[in-house]
Amino acid sequence: MTAVTLKEKAYIELRKSILNGELKPGDFLTERMLVELLGMSRTPIRSALERLDVEGLAKYTPNKGLIVTEISLTQVVEIFDFRIAIESYIAKRLATRAWSSDDVSWFEDNLRVQRECIEVNDHARFTEADTAFHTKLADVYDNSEIARTMERLQDMLYRIALRVLRKDVNRIRSSYEDHLRIFELIREGRGPEAASRMEEHLEYGKRILLT
Repeated sequence: MTAVTLKEKAYIELRKSILNGELKPGDFLTERMLVELLGMSRTPIRSALERLDVEGLAKYTPNKGLIVTEISLTQVVEIFDFRIAIESYIAKRLATRAWSSDDVSWFEDNLRVQRECIEVNDHARFTEADTAFHTKLADVYDNSEIARTMERLQDMLYRIALRVLRKDVNRIRSSYEDHLRIFELIREGRGPEAASRMEEHLEYGKRILLT
Protein backbone atom coordinates (compact mmCIF):
# COMPACT_ATOMS: atom_id res chain seq x y z
CA MET A 1 0.00 0.00 0.00
CA THR A 2 2.85 2.36 0.89
CA ALA A 3 4.59 1.73 -2.46
CA VAL A 4 1.40 2.60 -4.37
CA THR A 5 1.02 5.77 -2.33
CA LEU A 6 4.60 6.81 -3.05
CA LYS A 7 4.20 6.11 -6.77
CA GLU A 8 1.12 8.29 -6.87
CA LYS A 9 2.78 11.02 -4.82
CA ALA A 10 5.82 11.10 -7.11
CA TYR A 11 3.59 11.24 -10.18
CA ILE A 12 1.38 14.01 -8.80
CA GLU A 13 4.31 16.19 -7.75
CA LEU A 14 6.19 15.81 -11.04
CA ARG A 15 3.08 16.26 -13.15
CA LYS A 16 2.16 19.44 -11.27
CA SER A 17 5.68 20.84 -11.70
CA ILE A 18 5.55 20.19 -15.45
CA LEU A 19 2.05 21.57 -15.97
CA ASN A 20 2.74 24.75 -14.00
CA GLY A 21 6.05 25.34 -15.75
CA GLU A 22 8.28 24.85 -12.72
CA LEU A 23 9.95 22.14 -14.81
CA LYS A 24 10.33 23.64 -18.26
CA PRO A 25 10.51 21.98 -21.70
CA GLY A 26 14.03 20.67 -22.22
CA ASP A 27 14.81 20.42 -18.50
CA PHE A 28 16.72 17.23 -17.65
CA LEU A 29 16.67 15.61 -14.22
CA THR A 30 18.61 12.48 -13.40
CA GLU A 31 17.08 9.80 -11.21
CA ARG A 32 19.55 10.79 -8.48
CA MET A 33 18.36 14.40 -8.65
CA LEU A 34 14.76 13.25 -8.42
CA VAL A 35 15.54 11.05 -5.42
CA GLU A 36 16.90 14.12 -3.63
CA LEU A 37 14.12 16.40 -4.86
CA LEU A 38 11.23 14.13 -3.88
CA GLY A 39 12.83 12.45 -0.88
CA MET A 40 11.97 8.90 -1.90
CA SER A 41 13.62 5.87 -3.47
CA ARG A 42 14.08 5.22 -7.17
CA THR A 43 11.36 2.56 -7.41
CA PRO A 44 8.29 4.84 -7.05
CA ILE A 45 10.05 7.56 -9.02
CA ARG A 46 10.68 5.23 -11.95
CA SER A 47 7.01 4.23 -11.94
CA ALA A 48 6.00 7.91 -12.04
CA LEU A 49 8.45 8.62 -14.87
CA GLU A 50 7.10 5.73 -16.93
CA ARG A 51 3.57 7.10 -16.50
CA LEU A 52 4.63 10.63 -17.48
CA ASP A 53 6.35 9.18 -20.56
CA VAL A 54 3.18 7.35 -21.63
CA GLU A 55 1.16 10.55 -21.20
CA GLY A 56 3.63 12.53 -23.30
CA LEU A 57 4.61 15.01 -20.61
CA ALA A 58 8.22 13.82 -20.42
CA LYS A 59 10.68 11.47 -22.06
CA TYR A 60 12.00 8.85 -19.66
CA THR A 61 15.22 6.94 -20.26
CA PRO A 62 15.65 4.04 -17.78
CA ASN A 63 18.61 4.46 -15.39
CA LYS A 64 19.16 8.00 -16.64
CA GLY A 65 16.26 10.32 -15.99
CA LEU A 66 13.60 12.59 -17.35
CA ILE A 67 13.49 15.25 -20.06
CA VAL A 68 10.43 17.50 -20.05
CA THR A 69 8.87 17.44 -23.53
CA GLU A 70 8.21 20.54 -25.59
CA ILE A 71 4.90 21.19 -27.32
CA SER A 72 5.88 21.86 -30.93
CA LEU A 73 4.23 24.53 -33.06
CA THR A 74 2.89 21.74 -35.25
CA GLN A 75 1.19 20.19 -32.22
CA VAL A 76 -0.22 23.57 -31.20
CA VAL A 77 -1.76 24.11 -34.64
CA GLU A 78 -3.12 20.57 -34.86
CA ILE A 79 -4.65 20.65 -31.39
CA PHE A 80 -6.28 24.05 -31.95
CA ASP A 81 -7.61 22.99 -35.36
CA PHE A 82 -9.10 19.87 -33.76
CA ARG A 83 -10.62 21.90 -30.94
CA ILE A 84 -12.09 24.53 -33.28
CA ALA A 85 -13.83 21.84 -35.32
CA ILE A 86 -15.08 19.80 -32.37
CA GLU A 87 -15.85 22.46 -29.77
CA SER A 88 -17.64 24.80 -32.19
CA TYR A 89 -19.83 21.87 -33.18
CA ILE A 90 -20.47 21.00 -29.54
CA ALA A 91 -21.45 24.60 -28.71
CA LYS A 92 -23.89 24.67 -31.64
CA ARG A 93 -25.48 21.34 -30.75
CA LEU A 94 -25.74 22.02 -27.01
CA ALA A 95 -27.85 25.09 -27.77
CA THR A 96 -30.60 22.73 -28.96
CA ARG A 97 -30.52 20.58 -25.82
CA ALA A 98 -32.40 20.73 -22.54
CA TRP A 99 -29.94 21.16 -19.65
CA SER A 100 -30.12 19.64 -16.19
CA SER A 101 -30.07 21.98 -13.22
CA ASP A 102 -26.89 20.25 -12.00
CA ASP A 103 -25.06 21.03 -15.23
CA VAL A 104 -26.21 24.65 -15.18
CA SER A 105 -25.04 24.98 -11.57
CA TRP A 106 -21.67 23.44 -12.45
CA PHE A 107 -21.01 26.05 -15.12
CA GLU A 108 -22.19 28.90 -12.91
CA ASP A 109 -19.77 27.77 -10.20
CA ASN A 110 -16.96 27.34 -12.72
CA LEU A 111 -17.49 30.85 -14.12
CA ARG A 112 -17.54 32.25 -10.59
CA VAL A 113 -14.14 30.63 -9.93
CA GLN A 114 -12.80 32.12 -13.17
CA ARG A 115 -13.99 35.58 -12.10
CA GLU A 116 -12.35 35.19 -8.69
CA CYS A 117 -9.07 34.24 -10.36
CA ILE A 118 -9.13 37.45 -12.39
CA GLU A 119 -9.41 39.51 -9.21
CA VAL A 120 -6.22 37.98 -7.76
CA ASN A 121 -4.50 37.34 -11.11
CA ASP A 122 -4.16 33.62 -10.38
CA HIS A 123 -3.17 32.20 -13.77
CA ALA A 124 -2.67 28.61 -12.64
CA ARG A 125 -6.06 28.26 -10.96
CA PHE A 126 -7.77 30.10 -13.81
CA THR A 127 -6.20 27.69 -16.28
CA GLU A 128 -7.58 24.75 -14.29
CA ALA A 129 -11.06 26.29 -14.47
CA ASP A 130 -10.57 27.16 -18.16
CA THR A 131 -9.59 23.58 -19.06
CA ALA A 132 -12.46 22.21 -16.98
CA PHE A 133 -14.94 24.54 -18.75
CA HIS A 134 -14.02 23.18 -22.17
CA THR A 135 -13.87 19.51 -21.16
CA LYS A 136 -17.18 19.79 -19.30
CA LEU A 137 -18.92 21.00 -22.47
CA ALA A 138 -17.78 17.78 -24.13
CA ASP A 139 -19.04 15.78 -21.14
CA VAL A 140 -22.47 17.44 -21.28
CA TYR A 141 -22.69 16.79 -25.02
CA ASP A 142 -22.35 13.12 -24.04
CA ASN A 143 -20.48 11.69 -27.01
CA SER A 144 -18.17 9.12 -25.48
CA GLU A 145 -15.54 9.30 -28.24
CA ILE A 146 -15.30 13.09 -28.06
CA ALA A 147 -15.28 13.05 -24.25
CA ARG A 148 -12.47 10.47 -24.16
CA THR A 149 -10.40 12.46 -26.66
CA MET A 150 -10.85 15.71 -24.72
CA GLU A 151 -9.94 13.92 -21.49
CA ARG A 152 -6.80 12.49 -23.10
CA LEU A 153 -5.82 15.99 -24.23
CA GLN A 154 -6.52 17.60 -20.84
CA ASP A 155 -2.90 18.00 -19.72
CA MET A 156 -1.92 19.34 -23.14
CA LEU A 157 -4.84 21.78 -23.05
CA TYR A 158 -3.74 22.98 -19.62
CA ARG A 159 -0.13 23.58 -20.73
CA ILE A 160 -1.24 25.41 -23.86
CA ALA A 161 -3.82 27.56 -22.04
CA LEU A 162 -1.27 28.55 -19.39
CA ARG A 163 1.21 29.52 -22.10
CA VAL A 164 -1.40 31.76 -23.72
CA LEU A 165 -2.17 33.52 -20.44
CA ARG A 166 1.50 34.06 -19.64
CA LYS A 167 2.18 35.43 -23.11
CA ASP A 168 -0.78 37.84 -23.12
CA VAL A 169 -1.35 39.37 -19.69
CA ASN A 170 -4.76 40.74 -20.69
CA ARG A 171 -6.03 37.39 -21.93
CA ILE A 172 -7.28 36.17 -18.56
CA ARG A 173 -10.16 38.68 -18.51
CA SER A 174 -11.09 38.37 -22.18
CA SER A 175 -10.96 34.57 -21.90
CA TYR A 176 -13.42 34.67 -19.00
CA GLU A 177 -15.70 37.03 -20.95
CA ASP A 178 -15.60 34.64 -23.91
CA HIS A 179 -16.50 31.69 -21.71
CA LEU A 180 -19.36 33.62 -20.11
CA ARG A 181 -20.75 34.71 -23.47
CA ILE A 182 -20.44 31.23 -25.00
CA PHE A 183 -22.37 29.78 -22.07
CA GLU A 184 -25.03 32.48 -22.33
CA LEU A 185 -25.48 31.95 -26.08
CA ILE A 186 -25.79 28.19 -25.60
CA ARG A 187 -28.38 28.62 -22.86
CA GLU A 188 -30.31 31.11 -25.02
CA GLY A 189 -30.49 28.56 -27.83
CA ARG A 190 -28.36 30.64 -30.20
CA GLY A 191 -26.27 27.79 -31.56
CA PRO A 192 -24.62 29.39 -34.63
CA GLU A 193 -23.56 32.43 -32.58
CA ALA A 194 -22.21 30.20 -29.80
CA ALA A 195 -20.23 28.21 -32.36
CA SER A 196 -18.86 31.38 -33.95
CA ARG A 197 -17.81 32.79 -30.57
CA MET A 198 -16.11 29.51 -29.67
CA GLU A 199 -14.19 29.52 -32.96
CA GLU A 200 -13.03 33.13 -32.42
CA HIS A 201 -12.02 32.29 -28.85
CA LEU A 202 -9.84 29.36 -29.90
CA GLU A 203 -8.42 31.06 -33.00
CA TYR A 204 -7.19 33.90 -30.81
CA GLY A 205 -5.34 31.48 -28.54
CA LYS A 206 -3.70 29.84 -31.54
CA ARG A 207 -2.56 33.19 -32.98
CA ILE A 208 -1.01 34.22 -29.67
CA LEU A 209 1.19 31.14 -29.56
CA LEU A 210 2.21 31.38 -33.20
CA THR A 211 3.37 35.01 -33.06
